[in-house]
Amino acid sequence: MLSRRLGILFALVGLLASCTPTVDGTADAVHVPPLTSEEALGEPTTVDFCSLLDERKLREADVSVELATSGFLRCYAEVELGTVGLSVTIGDLYEATPFLQSDESRELARSVHRRHFEEEWACWRELVFADGVALDVTVYEAYGDIEGRPGDAEMCIVADLVTDGVQQAAYFGTGETMTFAEGSLAELEPCALLTADEAADVLDVESVLYEEALGGGGCSFWWYGEPYVGTDVEFAVTDLGTDVSEYYEENIGGRPSATFLSEGRCVLETPHMPVPAEVSTEWEVVNVYVYDEEGDPCAAATELAELVWPRLPEYED
Repeated sequence: MLSRRLGILFALVGLLASCTPTVDGTADAVHVPPLTSEEALGEPTTVDFCSLLDERKLREADVSVELATSGFLRCYAEVELGTVGLSVTIGDLYEATPFLQSDESRELARSVHRRHFEEEWACWRELVFADGVALDVTVYEAYGDIEGRPGDAEMCIVADLVTDGVQQAAYFGTGETMTFAEGSLAELEPCALLTADEAADVLDVESVLYEEALGGGGCSFWWYGEPYVGTDVEFAVTDLGTDVSEYYEENIGGRPSATFLSEGRCVLETPHMPVPAEVSTEWEVVNVYVYDEEGDPCAAATELAELVWPRLPEYED
């Protein structure tokens, strides 16, 4: 989520480790130009993030990939390591803004940096390309026996394995691009679905800053004060199966909707269209996230959805 990413940005490091540029431990033999994000990954609006997931490397480490879905902003995967189930995301892409110290930082070849971060809830890695664009890789617990401490072995083992594969794909340019069907959400501008004044009014703050996700697919609005409150409008792809009617039991703004509540966060989701396939189980969806630890995030998310949903193309069941 974009606002989670903004939170991560406030936890990054300003001082990077200095060392001989290397890739897989091999120093550059000759001068090579810096590696930019677009050279490594392609046009940011069409990056197929799941094509960066090296399933062979994971299988060799006894990590099985149970699900992998590539969306507008990130790849979402579910993996298993022993008795532990983990969720993996590759993406977002964003402008790196270092602030705080990372747990580890390495300088790689061609002016690329790799940063490691460890928390109780996740291990995440960041590849920062020469143009200052960062790619996030995050691993967090889905189920199983994890003690819940910074640097949990399973989460960080998988985070390193996934990042190793992403790093290799970036240097060799083996990532693929996504194509979108006619009528896809890719044709829309997420920041055009909600104004800053509307977001500020619903969040009950004086004003908000906003930012469109790099490459499109999301728009983030946030109050630059305390306590933190914010909202994201995101386009995503999710695996819902062939029948979505039981998944969306609410009707908000004239559209089928579903609500997901966690501590300090509420998400409202509505379907848009199935991703074309012989048997389509993946759907393009629109999400409204609200982050508010002191207020009622679901009340605000509902009010925002009532503004955003009618501005979407008509949903055809």
